[in-house]
Amino acid sequence: MTLMKQTMDEPLFPDLLWSRPENKKNAGKLLIIGGQAGNFMNISSAYSFAQEAGAGTVKVLMPGSLMKIAGGIEGAEFAPSNKGGSFAKTALAQFFDLSEWADHVLLAGDFGKNSETTVILDGFLLKNPKPITISQHALESIGISLAQLTQMLLTLVIDRGILQKVGKAVGTHVPVTSLTTYENMGDIIQNISAGSKANFVIQDEEHTWAAVKGEIVSTKSKPEDSTALSAYCSVWQMQNPAKTLEALATACIAD
Repeated sequence: MTLMKQTMDEPLFPDLLWSRPENKKNAGKLLIIGGQAGNFMNISSAYSFAQEAGAGTVKVLMPGSLMKIAGGIEGAEFAPSNKGGSFAKTALAQFFDLSEWADHVLLAGDFGKNSETTVILDGFLLKNPKPITISQHALESIGISLAQLTQMLLTLVIDRGILQKVGKAVGTHVPVTSLTTYENMGDIIQNISAGSKANFVIQDEEHTWAAVKGEIVSTKSKPEDSTALSAYCSVWQMQNPAKTLEALATACIAD
């Protein structure tokens, strides 16, 4: 197992921290998607954290049902919504149009459990060629199985509970429990990551783990707001597309 360790005071990749884009034009274009009628808390937070993380330009795509209450968000765009206030089927075209503009896409959550929206999200994930980060807040609205998601080129930002579900989905025989030690946690994450195309960022009680193709960096830290972590992971990957593990590990200490 390739496991590296860092702390908040001793980052493993300080060169990434020192070489941030100085010009917003070179700092990347991030698209954040999410929301349903009356619910856009994670979307609004993701926008703020992405700006804080140093994104060059951020656009937010929400269903039209939110236009009256979220229209003041800078960079907000609205797609057709259905009667329930979630994204309508016709919104998928706008998903693809805006993702062509973006360098990176963040599915931030607040979608709700609407079957029509699930069909849209699945269709988008299966055909969109851009790098995508999925916050765990969005997972419940996605119909694609966890096992299939692990074989897609994307990043999953999750907690220990979701990791346990991922492990079951891919057939890992060692369960994740409250008694799982640091070393065992590393082994479990390594086993899942080594057999996956997806990247992982996992929050535990005392550590945040970044895993890419079996290589792992653990950061000793307390759990952070998962929306903030998802936004930071999106921005750092966007700005360092050839250094995925380094970018995700640095996002864990920059958050």
